[in-house]
Amino acid sequence: MTDPITQLWMRNRSDELAVKNGCWFDVARAAWTVWWIERYCCLYEGEWAGEHMLLRSGCPETDKQILEEWSDGGEQMSIARAVKYSEWIAAGNTGDWQYECFMRLHGWVRNSKRWERVIRRFTEGSIWIPKKQKKTPSLAAEGVYLTCGDGESGAKCFGGAKDGNQAGIAMAHAIAMIEQSPELASECKINRNEKSIEHLPTRSKYKPLSSANERTKTSKEGINGNILIDETHVVDRDFIKIISRAGISRVEPLHLDASTAGNNPDGYGKERQDYARKVMAGEIQNDNLFVAIYEAPQDLSDEELDADPIKFGKMANPAWGHTAHEEEFLADYARSKQSIEAIADFKMYRLNIWQHSSNPWIKMDLWDKCCGELSDWMEADAIGGGLDLGGLDDLASWAMVARFPFDTDEDGNIVYRFEGLVRSFIGDDVRRDVTKFPFNTFVTANELKVSGFPIRDLKKTLVEGCHKYRVSAVGYDPHGAQQMAEDLTAESIEAVSFSQSYSMFNEPIRSFTETIQAGRFIHDGDSLLKWSVKNAYVKKSAAGLLMFDKLKSVEKIDPVVALTMAYRICSLAPARATGSLFIY
Repeated sequence: MTDPITQLWMRNRSDELAVKNGCWFDVARAAWTVWWIERYCCLYEGEWAGEHMLLRSGCPETDKQILEEWSDGGEQMSIARAVKYSEWIAAGNTGDWQYECFMRLHGWVRNSKRWERVIRRFTEGSIWIPKKQKKTPSLAAEGVYLTCGDGESGAKCFGGAKDGNQAGIAMAHAIAMIEQSPELASECKINRNEKSIEHLPTRSKYKPLSSANERTKTSKEGINGNILIDETHVVDRDFIKIISRAGISRVEPLHLDASTAGNNPDGYGKERQDYARKVMAGEIQNDNLFVAIYEAPQDLSDEELDADPIKFGKMANPAWGHTAHEEEFLADYARSKQSIEAIADFKMYRLNIWQHSSNPWIKMDLWDKCCGELSDWMEADAIGGGLDLGGLDDLASWAMVARFPFDTDEDGNIVYRFEGLVRSFIGDDVRRDVTKFPFNTFVTANELKVSGFPIRDLKKTLVEGCHKYRVSAVGYDPHGAQQMAEDLTAESIEAVSFSQSYSMFNEPIRSFTETIQAGRFIHDGDSLLKWSVKNAYVKKSAAGLLMFDKLKSVEKIDPVVALTMAYRICSLAPARATGSLFIY
Protein backbone atom coordinates (compact mmCIF):
# COMPACT_ATOMS: atom_id res chain seq x y z
CA MET A 1 0.00 0.00 0.00
CA THR A 2 1.31 3.47 -0.93
CA ASP A 3 2.24 5.63 2.05
CA PRO A 4 0.30 8.93 2.44
CA ILE A 5 3.28 11.20 1.67
CA THR A 6 4.13 9.40 -1.55
CA GLN A 7 0.47 9.46 -2.52
CA LEU A 8 0.47 13.26 -2.21
CA TRP A 9 3.43 13.58 -4.59
CA MET A 10 2.18 11.26 -7.32
CA ARG A 11 1.37 13.31 -10.42
CA ASN A 12 1.02 10.94 -13.38
CA ARG A 13 0.86 7.37 -14.62
CA SER A 14 4.66 7.16 -14.62
CA ASP A 15 4.69 7.77 -10.85
CA GLU A 16 2.06 5.04 -10.35
CA LEU A 17 4.17 2.52 -12.24
CA ALA A 18 7.31 3.58 -10.35
CA VAL A 19 5.58 3.02 -7.00
CA LYS A 20 4.71 -0.52 -8.12
CA ASN A 21 8.42 -0.97 -8.82
CA GLY A 22 9.35 0.03 -5.29
CA CYS A 23 9.93 3.80 -5.59
CA TRP A 24 8.67 6.23 -2.95
CA PHE A 25 8.85 9.91 -2.02
CA ASP A 26 11.31 11.03 0.67
CA VAL A 27 10.02 14.44 1.74
CA ALA A 28 13.04 15.24 3.94
CA ARG A 29 15.46 14.58 1.10
CA ALA A 30 13.44 16.77 -1.28
CA ALA A 31 13.10 19.53 1.30
CA TRP A 32 16.88 19.50 1.88
CA THR A 33 17.57 20.32 -1.76
CA VAL A 34 15.13 23.24 -1.76
CA TRP A 35 16.45 24.49 1.59
CA TRP A 36 20.07 24.33 0.40
CA ILE A 37 19.41 26.25 -2.81
CA GLU A 38 17.39 28.97 -1.09
CA ARG A 39 19.88 29.22 1.77
CA TYR A 40 23.01 29.56 -0.36
CA CYS A 41 22.03 30.79 -3.84
CA CYS A 42 21.31 34.47 -4.44
CA LEU A 43 19.95 36.17 -7.53
CA TYR A 44 22.15 38.70 -9.28
CA GLU A 45 19.92 40.64 -11.70
CA GLY A 46 16.46 42.17 -11.87
CA GLU A 47 14.38 43.54 -9.04
CA TRP A 48 15.40 40.70 -6.69
CA ALA A 49 19.15 41.03 -7.27
CA GLY A 50 21.13 40.21 -4.15
CA GLU A 51 18.25 38.41 -2.43
CA HIS A 52 18.17 34.73 -1.56
CA MET A 53 16.67 32.73 -4.37
CA LEU A 54 13.08 31.61 -3.79
CA LEU A 55 11.89 28.47 -5.51
CA ARG A 56 8.34 29.62 -5.92
CA SER A 57 5.43 27.28 -5.42
CA GLY A 58 2.50 29.58 -6.07
CA CYS A 59 1.02 28.71 -2.68
CA PRO A 60 0.85 31.94 -0.60
CA GLU A 61 1.55 30.09 2.65
CA THR A 62 4.70 28.36 1.42
CA ASP A 63 6.35 31.00 -0.77
CA LYS A 64 8.92 32.07 1.80
CA GLN A 65 12.52 30.93 2.20
CA ILE A 66 13.52 29.05 5.31
CA LEU A 67 16.93 30.45 6.20
CA GLU A 68 17.35 28.83 9.61
CA GLU A 69 20.15 26.25 9.74
CA TRP A 70 19.02 22.76 8.80
CA SER A 71 20.01 21.34 12.17
CA ASP A 72 18.51 24.27 14.06
CA GLY A 73 14.85 24.01 13.03
CA GLY A 74 15.33 24.33 9.27
CA GLU A 75 14.60 20.66 8.63
CA GLN A 76 11.32 20.59 10.55
CA MET A 77 10.14 23.86 9.02
CA SER A 78 11.03 22.67 5.50
CA ILE A 79 9.14 19.40 5.93
CA ALA A 80 6.10 21.27 7.30
CA ARG A 81 6.27 23.56 4.27
CA ALA A 82 6.33 20.54 1.94
CA VAL A 83 3.33 18.94 3.63
CA LYS A 84 1.32 22.18 3.48
CA TYR A 85 2.16 22.62 -0.19
CA SER A 86 1.28 19.04 -1.15
CA GLU A 87 -2.08 19.36 0.61
CA TRP A 88 -2.71 22.64 -1.25
CA ILE A 89 -2.04 20.88 -4.57
CA ALA A 90 -4.22 17.93 -3.55
CA ALA A 91 -7.05 20.40 -2.98
CA GLY A 92 -7.02 21.16 -6.72
CA ASN A 93 -4.74 24.19 -6.88
CA THR A 94 -2.07 24.67 -9.52
CA GLY A 95 1.15 26.41 -8.59
CA ASP A 96 4.45 27.68 -9.87
CA TRP A 97 6.93 25.19 -11.25
CA GLN A 98 10.21 25.74 -9.39
CA TYR A 99 9.33 24.30 -5.98
CA GLU A 100 7.18 21.59 -7.58
CA CYS A 101 9.89 20.39 -9.95
CA PHE A 102 12.84 20.60 -7.55
CA MET A 103 10.94 18.70 -4.86
CA ARG A 104 9.82 15.94 -7.21
CA LEU A 105 13.15 15.70 -9.04
CA HIS A 106 15.14 15.18 -5.82
CA GLY A 107 12.53 13.62 -3.52
CA TRP A 108 11.66 10.44 -5.39
CA VAL A 109 13.98 7.59 -4.36
CA ARG A 110 14.51 3.84 -4.71
CA ASN A 111 16.67 1.11 -3.25
CA SER A 112 19.75 0.21 -5.28
CA LYS A 113 21.12 -3.32 -5.15
CA ARG A 114 24.23 -2.20 -7.03
CA TRP A 115 25.11 0.54 -4.57
CA GLU A 116 23.43 -1.09 -1.55
CA ARG A 117 21.68 2.07 -0.45
CA VAL A 118 18.81 4.42 -1.24
CA ILE A 119 19.44 6.63 -4.29
CA ARG A 120 17.52 9.13 -6.40
CA ARG A 121 14.89 7.64 -8.65
CA PHE A 122 15.50 10.13 -11.41
CA THR A 123 18.71 10.10 -13.42
CA GLU A 124 17.14 12.21 -16.19
CA GLY A 125 14.80 15.17 -16.27
CA SER A 126 12.98 16.96 -19.07
CA ILE A 127 11.24 20.26 -18.29
CA TRP A 128 9.35 22.14 -21.01
CA ILE A 129 8.28 25.64 -20.14
CA PRO A 130 7.70 28.99 -21.92
CA LYS A 131 10.05 31.94 -21.72
CA LYS A 132 9.92 34.38 -18.79
CA GLN A 133 9.58 31.53 -16.28
CA LYS A 134 13.00 31.80 -14.54
CA LYS A 135 14.33 28.78 -16.41
CA THR A 136 17.97 29.82 -16.80
CA PRO A 137 18.62 30.93 -13.19
CA SER A 138 16.81 27.82 -11.96
CA LEU A 139 19.04 25.61 -14.10
CA ALA A 140 22.08 27.49 -12.81
CA ALA A 141 20.98 26.94 -9.22
CA GLU A 142 20.61 23.22 -9.91
CA GLY A 143 24.16 23.18 -11.25
CA VAL A 144 25.49 24.95 -8.15
CA TYR A 145 23.65 22.47 -5.92
CA LEU A 146 24.96 19.41 -7.78
CA THR A 147 28.47 20.83 -7.58
CA CYS A 148 28.52 22.13 -4.01
CA GLY A 149 25.55 20.73 -2.09
CA ASP A 150 24.78 17.22 -3.31
CA GLY A 151 27.56 15.66 -1.27
CA GLU A 152 29.40 13.82 -4.05
CA SER A 153 33.19 14.00 -3.96
CA GLY A 154 34.81 14.81 -7.28
CA ALA A 155 31.47 15.59 -8.91
CA LYS A 156 31.54 16.93 -12.44
CA CYS A 157 28.74 19.13 -13.72
CA PHE A 158 28.46 20.43 -17.28
CA GLY A 159 26.16 23.19 -18.47
CA GLY A 160 25.31 22.23 -22.03
CA ALA A 161 23.77 24.39 -24.75
CA LYS A 162 23.69 24.82 -28.52
CA ASP A 163 26.42 27.47 -28.46
CA GLY A 164 28.93 28.97 -26.10
CA ASN A 165 26.90 32.13 -25.60
CA GLN A 166 23.84 30.29 -24.26
CA ALA A 167 25.98 28.02 -22.09
CA GLY A 168 27.79 31.10 -20.79
CA ILE A 169 24.55 32.81 -19.76
CA ALA A 170 23.68 29.99 -17.35
CA MET A 171 27.25 29.94 -16.05
CA ALA A 172 27.12 33.70 -15.47
CA HIS A 173 24.12 33.15 -13.21
CA ALA A 174 25.92 30.35 -11.38
CA ILE A 175 29.12 32.34 -10.88
CA ALA A 176 27.18 35.34 -9.58
CA MET A 177 25.34 33.08 -7.13
CA ILE A 178 28.67 31.85 -5.82
CA GLU A 179 30.07 35.37 -5.50
CA GLN A 180 27.06 36.67 -3.58
CA SER A 181 27.10 33.84 -1.05
CA PRO A 182 29.81 34.34 1.63
CA GLU A 183 29.79 30.62 2.43
CA LEU A 184 30.09 29.43 -1.17
CA ALA A 185 32.56 32.16 -2.14
CA SER A 186 34.92 30.96 0.60
CA GLU A 187 34.71 27.36 -0.64
CA CYS A 188 34.84 27.86 -4.39
CA LYS A 189 37.43 28.91 -6.94
CA ILE A 190 36.17 30.68 -10.06
CA ASN A 191 38.03 30.54 -13.36
CA ARG A 192 36.69 33.42 -15.44
CA ASN A 193 38.57 32.45 -18.58
CA GLU A 194 36.78 29.13 -18.91
CA LYS A 195 33.75 30.31 -16.88
CA SER A 196 34.05 27.41 -14.47
CA ILE A 197 33.46 26.85 -10.76
CA GLU A 198 35.51 24.51 -8.56
CA HIS A 199 34.21 23.47 -5.13
CA LEU A 200 37.40 22.94 -3.16
CA PRO A 201 36.13 20.83 -0.20
CA THR A 202 34.70 18.13 -2.52
CA ARG A 203 37.02 18.73 -5.50
CA SER A 204 33.92 19.11 -7.68
CA LYS A 205 33.71 21.23 -10.82
CA TYR A 206 30.99 22.98 -12.87
CA LYS A 207 31.82 24.23 -16.38
CA PRO A 208 30.06 25.09 -19.66
CA LEU A 209 29.81 22.74 -22.60
CA SER A 210 28.76 23.85 -26.08
CA SER A 211 27.44 21.48 -28.74
CA ALA A 212 28.56 23.88 -31.48
CA ASN A 213 32.27 23.73 -30.61
CA GLU A 214 33.62 21.03 -32.95
CA ARG A 215 37.14 21.46 -31.66
CA THR A 216 36.19 19.94 -28.32
CA LYS A 217 34.23 17.03 -29.80
CA THR A 218 36.79 14.46 -28.74
CA SER A 219 36.96 15.76 -25.18
CA LYS A 220 33.16 15.62 -24.88
CA GLU A 221 33.26 11.90 -25.50
CA GLY A 222 35.16 11.43 -22.26
CA ILE A 223 33.04 13.52 -19.92
CA ASN A 224 31.65 11.82 -16.84
CA GLY A 225 29.14 13.64 -14.70
CA ASN A 226 25.92 15.61 -14.50
CA ILE A 227 24.61 17.35 -17.63
CA LEU A 228 22.31 20.40 -17.58
CA ILE A 229 21.08 21.37 -21.05
CA ASP A 230 19.57 24.78 -21.70
CA GLU A 231 17.13 25.08 -24.67
CA THR A 232 16.94 21.46 -25.76
CA HIS A 233 14.95 22.34 -28.88
CA VAL A 234 18.08 23.64 -30.65
CA VAL A 235 20.59 20.99 -29.52
CA ASP A 236 21.54 18.48 -32.20
CA ARG A 237 21.47 14.70 -32.04
CA ASP A 238 25.25 14.32 -32.47
CA PHE A 239 25.86 16.27 -29.27
CA ILE A 240 23.32 14.19 -27.35
CA LYS A 241 24.81 10.97 -28.70
CA ILE A 242 28.25 11.95 -27.43
CA ILE A 243 27.13 12.90 -23.92
CA SER A 244 24.34 10.33 -23.47
CA ARG A 245 26.43 7.98 -21.35
CA ALA A 246 28.18 10.59 -19.24
CA GLY A 247 27.88 9.64 -15.57
CA ILE A 248 26.98 5.97 -15.98
CA SER A 249 29.71 5.01 -13.51
CA ARG A 250 28.42 7.44 -10.85
CA VAL A 251 25.94 6.67 -8.09
CA GLU A 252 23.41 9.42 -8.76
CA PRO A 253 24.06 11.11 -12.09
CA LEU A 254 21.54 13.60 -13.45
CA HIS A 255 20.96 14.66 -17.04
CA LEU A 256 18.48 17.52 -16.88
CA ASP A 257 17.24 19.53 -19.83
CA ALA A 258 14.96 22.58 -19.74
CA SER A 259 13.58 24.27 -22.81
CA THR A 260 10.81 26.05 -24.61
CA ALA A 261 9.17 24.42 -27.61
CA GLY A 262 10.90 24.96 -30.95
CA ASN A 263 10.22 25.21 -34.66
CA ASN A 264 11.97 22.06 -35.87
CA PRO A 265 9.50 19.17 -35.49
CA ASP A 266 12.07 16.79 -36.97
CA GLY A 267 14.88 17.69 -34.57
CA TYR A 268 16.15 16.11 -31.37
CA GLY A 269 14.15 18.44 -29.12
CA LYS A 270 10.75 17.35 -30.46
CA GLU A 271 11.87 13.73 -30.37
CA ARG A 272 12.89 14.16 -26.74
CA GLN A 273 9.59 15.76 -25.76
CA ASP A 274 7.52 13.14 -27.59
CA TYR A 275 9.36 10.41 -25.72
CA ALA A 276 8.89 12.26 -22.43
CA ARG A 277 5.13 12.52 -23.04
CA LYS A 278 4.90 8.76 -23.54
CA VAL A 279 6.81 8.15 -20.32
CA MET A 280 4.60 10.57 -18.39
CA ALA A 281 1.47 8.84 -19.73
CA GLY A 282 2.78 5.38 -18.88
CA GLU A 283 2.92 4.30 -22.54
CA ILE A 284 6.63 3.71 -22.04
CA GLN A 285 7.86 2.74 -18.59
CA ASN A 286 11.01 4.57 -17.57
CA ASP A 287 11.12 5.13 -13.83
CA ASN A 288 14.32 7.17 -14.20
CA LEU A 289 12.92 10.04 -16.33
CA PHE A 290 11.30 13.05 -14.66
CA VAL A 291 8.92 14.97 -16.91
CA ALA A 292 7.15 18.33 -16.50
CA ILE A 293 5.46 20.06 -19.45
CA TYR A 294 3.70 23.41 -19.12
CA GLU A 295 1.83 24.34 -22.28
CA ALA A 296 -1.31 25.45 -24.03
CA PRO A 297 -2.96 22.84 -26.29
CA GLN A 298 -0.64 21.97 -29.17
CA ASP A 299 -3.52 22.27 -31.65
CA LEU A 300 -4.64 25.68 -30.38
CA SER A 301 -6.08 27.71 -33.26
CA ASP A 302 -5.62 31.44 -33.73
CA GLU A 303 -9.37 31.90 -33.25
CA GLU A 304 -9.41 30.02 -29.95
CA LEU A 305 -6.43 31.99 -28.69
CA ASP A 306 -7.96 35.30 -29.68
CA ALA A 307 -11.20 34.45 -27.87
CA ASP A 308 -9.43 34.07 -24.51
CA PRO A 309 -5.66 34.74 -24.48
CA ILE A 310 -5.57 34.98 -20.67
CA LYS A 311 -6.97 31.47 -20.28
CA PHE A 312 -4.21 29.94 -22.38
CA GLY A 313 -1.56 32.25 -20.95
CA LYS A 314 -2.29 31.00 -17.43
CA MET A 315 -2.41 27.42 -18.66
CA ALA A 316 1.10 27.58 -20.11
CA ASN A 317 2.81 29.95 -17.68
CA PRO A 318 3.04 28.61 -14.11
CA ALA A 319 4.82 31.82 -13.05
CA TRP A 320 1.74 33.85 -14.02
CA GLY A 321 1.50 36.97 -11.88
CA HIS A 322 5.16 36.77 -10.90
CA THR A 323 7.52 36.90 -13.88
CA ALA A 324 4.73 36.53 -16.45
CA HIS A 325 2.33 39.44 -16.03
CA GLU A 326 -1.07 39.84 -17.65
CA GLU A 327 -0.49 43.38 -18.94
CA GLU A 328 2.83 42.54 -20.58
CA PHE A 329 1.50 39.23 -21.93
CA LEU A 330 -1.49 40.91 -23.58
CA ALA A 331 0.69 43.66 -25.05
CA ASP A 332 3.02 41.04 -26.54
CA TYR A 333 0.02 39.18 -27.94
CA ALA A 334 -1.47 42.34 -29.47
CA ARG A 335 1.80 43.01 -31.29
CA SER A 336 2.28 39.42 -32.35
CA LYS A 337 -1.12 38.68 -33.80
CA GLN A 338 -0.58 41.20 -36.59
CA SER A 339 1.54 38.73 -38.59
CA ILE A 340 1.72 34.99 -39.08
CA GLU A 341 5.44 34.89 -38.31
CA ALA A 342 5.01 36.85 -35.07
CA ILE A 343 2.02 34.85 -33.83
CA ALA A 344 3.91 31.63 -34.54
CA ASP A 345 6.80 32.89 -32.40
CA PHE A 346 4.34 33.98 -29.69
CA LYS A 347 2.77 30.54 -29.56
CA MET A 348 6.20 28.93 -29.42
CA TYR A 349 7.88 31.18 -26.84
CA ARG A 350 4.93 32.22 -24.68
CA LEU A 351 2.60 29.18 -24.91
CA ASN A 352 5.13 26.38 -25.50
CA ILE A 353 3.46 25.24 -28.72
CA TRP A 354 5.67 23.61 -31.33
CA GLN A 355 5.85 25.35 -34.69
CA HIS A 356 7.05 24.28 -38.11
CA SER A 357 10.31 25.65 -39.48
CA SER A 358 8.17 27.37 -42.13
CA ASN A 359 4.97 29.30 -41.66
CA PRO A 360 2.44 30.91 -44.03
CA TRP A 361 3.58 34.33 -45.18
CA ILE A 362 0.45 36.49 -44.96
CA LYS A 363 -2.98 36.02 -43.43
CA MET A 364 -5.44 35.94 -46.28
CA ASP A 365 -7.87 38.37 -44.61
CA LEU A 366 -5.08 40.98 -44.62
CA TRP A 367 -4.37 40.29 -48.28
CA ASP A 368 -8.03 40.61 -49.19
CA LYS A 369 -8.22 43.98 -47.45
CA CYS A 370 -5.48 45.23 -49.76
CA CYS A 371 -7.62 44.70 -52.90
CA GLY A 372 -8.60 47.95 -54.58
CA GLU A 373 -8.53 50.10 -57.68
CA LEU A 374 -5.08 50.99 -58.93
CA SER A 375 -4.10 54.63 -59.51
CA ASP A 376 -2.65 56.28 -62.61
CA TRP A 377 0.92 54.98 -62.48
CA MET A 378 2.17 57.81 -64.65
CA GLU A 379 1.94 59.85 -61.45
CA ALA A 380 3.94 57.39 -59.35
CA ASP A 381 7.01 58.57 -57.48
CA ALA A 382 8.94 55.44 -58.49
CA ILE A 383 8.29 52.03 -60.06
CA GLY A 384 10.29 48.82 -59.66
CA GLY A 385 10.13 45.47 -61.42
CA GLY A 386 10.71 41.86 -60.46
CA LEU A 387 11.16 38.72 -62.53
CA ASP A 388 10.85 35.01 -61.67
CA LEU A 389 11.16 32.78 -64.72
CA GLY A 390 10.82 29.42 -62.98
CA GLY A 391 11.65 26.20 -64.79
CA LEU A 392 10.36 24.52 -67.94
CA ASP A 393 7.33 23.15 -66.08
CA ASP A 394 6.71 26.27 -64.04
CA LEU A 395 5.09 29.66 -64.22
CA ALA A 396 7.04 32.62 -65.55
CA SER A 397 6.04 35.82 -63.74
CA TRP A 398 7.01 39.45 -63.78
CA ALA A 399 5.74 42.14 -61.45
CA MET A 400 5.70 45.92 -61.14
CA VAL A 401 5.23 47.92 -57.95
CA ALA A 402 4.52 51.66 -57.93
CA ARG A 403 5.26 54.05 -55.06
CA PHE A 404 3.22 57.11 -54.08
CA PRO A 405 3.81 59.67 -51.27
CA PHE A 406 1.09 59.03 -48.70
CA ASP A 407 1.82 60.88 -45.46
CA THR A 408 4.61 62.14 -43.22
CA ASP A 409 5.67 60.73 -39.88
CA GLU A 410 6.33 62.70 -36.70
CA ASP A 411 9.88 63.44 -37.86
CA GLY A 412 8.69 64.84 -41.17
CA ASN A 413 9.81 61.82 -43.22
CA ILE A 414 7.65 60.79 -46.17
CA VAL A 415 5.49 57.70 -45.67
CA TYR A 416 4.69 55.85 -48.90
CA ARG A 417 1.91 53.61 -50.13
CA PHE A 418 2.51 51.02 -52.82
CA GLU A 419 0.50 49.41 -55.60
CA GLY A 420 1.42 46.22 -57.40
CA LEU A 421 0.44 43.90 -60.21
CA VAL A 422 1.77 40.66 -61.64
CA ARG A 423 1.60 39.14 -65.11
CA SER A 424 2.26 35.41 -65.56
CA PHE A 425 2.85 33.14 -68.54
CA ILE A 426 2.90 29.39 -69.01
CA GLY A 427 3.76 27.00 -71.78
CA ASP A 428 0.88 25.30 -73.53
CA ASP A 429 2.19 21.83 -72.66
CA VAL A 430 2.28 22.62 -68.94
CA ARG A 431 -1.19 24.17 -68.96
CA ARG A 432 -2.69 20.85 -70.10
CA ASP A 433 -1.59 19.15 -66.86
CA VAL A 434 -4.75 20.26 -65.04
CA THR A 435 -4.49 17.39 -62.54
CA LYS A 436 -1.68 19.14 -60.67
CA PHE A 437 -2.47 22.84 -60.63
CA PRO A 438 -5.64 24.85 -61.42
CA PHE A 439 -4.02 26.67 -64.34
CA ASN A 440 -7.11 26.49 -66.58
CA THR A 441 -9.10 28.49 -64.03
CA PHE A 442 -6.65 31.36 -64.30
CA VAL A 443 -6.45 31.09 -68.07
CA THR A 444 -10.23 31.40 -68.29
CA ALA A 445 -10.08 34.50 -66.04
CA ASN A 446 -7.47 35.96 -68.42
CA GLU A 447 -4.97 36.12 -65.55
CA LEU A 448 -2.56 33.57 -67.00
CA LYS A 449 -1.27 33.80 -70.55
CA VAL A 450 -0.68 30.55 -72.44
CA SER A 451 2.03 30.58 -75.07
CA GLY A 452 4.13 28.28 -77.14
CA PHE A 453 7.02 30.63 -76.26
CA PRO A 454 6.20 31.92 -72.74
CA ILE A 455 9.60 33.49 -72.01
CA ARG A 456 9.63 35.35 -75.32
CA ASP A 457 6.13 36.73 -74.79
CA LEU A 458 6.86 37.62 -71.17
CA LYS A 459 9.93 39.59 -72.23
CA LYS A 460 7.88 41.50 -74.80
CA THR A 461 5.25 42.66 -72.30
CA LEU A 462 7.91 43.33 -69.67
CA VAL A 463 9.91 45.59 -71.99
CA GLU A 464 6.77 47.45 -73.06
CA GLY A 465 5.74 48.01 -69.45
CA CYS A 466 9.19 49.13 -68.35
CA HIS A 467 9.46 51.71 -71.12
CA LYS A 468 5.89 52.97 -70.67
CA TYR A 469 6.22 53.51 -66.92
CA ARG A 470 9.95 54.31 -66.78
CA VAL A 471 10.67 51.43 -64.39
CA SER A 472 13.80 52.14 -62.34
CA ALA A 473 15.16 48.59 -62.52
CA VAL A 474 14.09 44.95 -62.68
CA GLY A 475 15.27 42.42 -60.12
CA TYR A 476 16.10 38.95 -61.40
CA ASP A 477 17.47 35.67 -60.11
CA PRO A 478 20.98 35.24 -61.60
CA HIS A 479 20.41 31.47 -61.53
CA GLY A 480 18.38 30.86 -64.67
CA ALA A 481 17.66 34.43 -65.82
CA GLN A 482 21.08 35.72 -66.81
CA GLN A 483 20.22 35.74 -70.52
CA MET A 484 17.03 37.67 -69.80
CA ALA A 485 19.06 40.20 -67.81
CA GLU A 486 21.39 40.71 -70.77
CA ASP A 487 18.40 41.14 -73.09
CA LEU A 488 16.90 43.76 -70.77
CA THR A 489 20.19 45.63 -70.61
CA ALA A 490 20.24 45.70 -74.40
CA GLU A 491 16.79 47.36 -74.20
CA SER A 492 18.21 50.07 -71.88
CA ILE A 493 16.47 48.54 -68.84
CA GLU A 494 18.60 48.18 -65.73
CA ALA A 495 18.66 44.58 -64.44
CA VAL A 496 19.59 44.03 -60.78
CA SER A 497 20.85 40.64 -59.57
CA PHE A 498 18.55 39.37 -56.80
CA SER A 499 19.83 36.01 -55.59
CA GLN A 500 17.39 33.64 -53.89
CA SER A 501 19.06 33.80 -50.47
CA TYR A 502 18.29 34.67 -46.86
CA SER A 503 20.57 37.71 -46.96
CA MET A 504 18.86 39.13 -50.04
CA PHE A 505 15.23 38.37 -49.18
CA ASN A 506 15.14 38.91 -45.40
CA GLU A 507 14.66 42.67 -45.40
CA PRO A 508 12.32 42.76 -48.45
CA ILE A 509 10.02 40.14 -46.90
CA ARG A 510 9.94 41.90 -43.53
CA SER A 511 9.38 45.36 -45.02
CA PHE A 512 6.76 44.18 -47.53
CA THR A 513 4.93 42.29 -44.77
CA GLU A 514 4.82 45.41 -42.57
CA THR A 515 3.53 47.49 -45.49
CA ILE A 516 0.70 45.01 -46.14
CA GLN A 517 -0.19 44.86 -42.44
CA ALA A 518 -0.30 48.65 -42.30
CA GLY A 519 -2.77 48.74 -45.20
CA ARG A 520 -0.37 50.68 -47.44
CA PHE A 521 -0.34 48.20 -50.30
CA ILE A 522 -3.00 47.81 -53.02
CA HIS A 523 -3.35 45.01 -55.56
CA ASP A 524 -5.92 44.53 -58.29
CA GLY A 525 -7.50 41.32 -56.94
CA ASP A 526 -5.76 39.00 -59.41
CA SER A 527 -6.85 35.47 -58.38
CA LEU A 528 -3.64 33.82 -59.62
CA LEU A 529 -1.63 36.17 -57.42
CA LYS A 530 -3.95 35.45 -54.49
CA TRP A 531 -3.49 31.71 -55.04
CA SER A 532 0.25 32.24 -55.00
CA VAL A 533 0.07 34.32 -51.80
CA LYS A 534 -1.94 31.56 -50.13
CA ASN A 535 0.73 29.04 -51.16
CA ALA A 536 3.65 31.14 -49.91
CA TYR A 537 5.52 29.99 -46.81
CA VAL A 538 8.49 31.68 -45.19
CA LYS A 539 11.30 29.91 -43.37
CA LYS A 540 13.70 31.34 -40.82
CA SER A 541 17.42 30.67 -40.63
CA ALA A 542 19.28 30.00 -37.39
CA ALA A 543 20.25 33.68 -37.43
CA GLY A 544 16.60 34.74 -37.70
CA LEU A 545 16.68 35.70 -41.39
CA LEU A 546 13.61 35.10 -43.57
CA MET A 547 13.31 33.51 -46.99
CA PHE A 548 10.47 32.07 -49.04
CA ASP A 549 10.40 28.31 -48.61
CA LYS A 550 9.76 26.76 -52.02
CA LEU A 551 9.92 23.23 -50.61
CA LYS A 552 7.19 23.93 -48.06
CA SER A 553 5.22 25.95 -50.61
CA VAL A 554 4.16 22.84 -52.53
CA GLU A 555 2.26 24.90 -55.13
CA LYS A 556 3.47 27.86 -57.17
CA ILE A 557 4.76 31.05 -55.56
CA ASP A 558 6.56 32.60 -58.54
CA PRO A 559 4.18 35.61 -58.68
CA VAL A 560 4.86 36.34 -54.98
CA VAL A 561 8.63 36.10 -55.43
CA ALA A 562 8.50 38.46 -58.43
CA LEU A 563 6.24 40.88 -56.54
CA THR A 564 8.55 40.94 -53.53
CA MET A 565 11.56 41.72 -55.71
CA ALA A 566 9.60 44.50 -57.43
CA TYR A 567 8.59 45.92 -54.04
CA ARG A 568 12.20 45.98 -52.87
CA ILE A 569 13.41 47.66 -56.07
CA CYS A 570 10.61 50.22 -55.85
CA SER A 571 11.07 50.97 -52.14
CA LEU A 572 14.80 51.73 -52.61
CA ALA A 573 14.51 53.60 -55.91
CA PRO A 574 15.07 57.39 -56.01
CA ALA A 575 12.15 59.57 -57.01
CA ARG A 576 11.85 59.55 -60.79
CA ALA A 577 11.88 63.34 -60.88
CA THR A 578 15.57 63.29 -59.89
CA GLY A 579 16.49 61.40 -63.03
CA SER A 580 19.27 59.55 -61.16
CA LEU A 581 20.12 55.92 -61.83
CA PHE A 582 18.97 53.21 -59.44
CA ILE A 583 21.70 51.56 -57.38
CA TYR A 584 20.86 48.49 -55.28
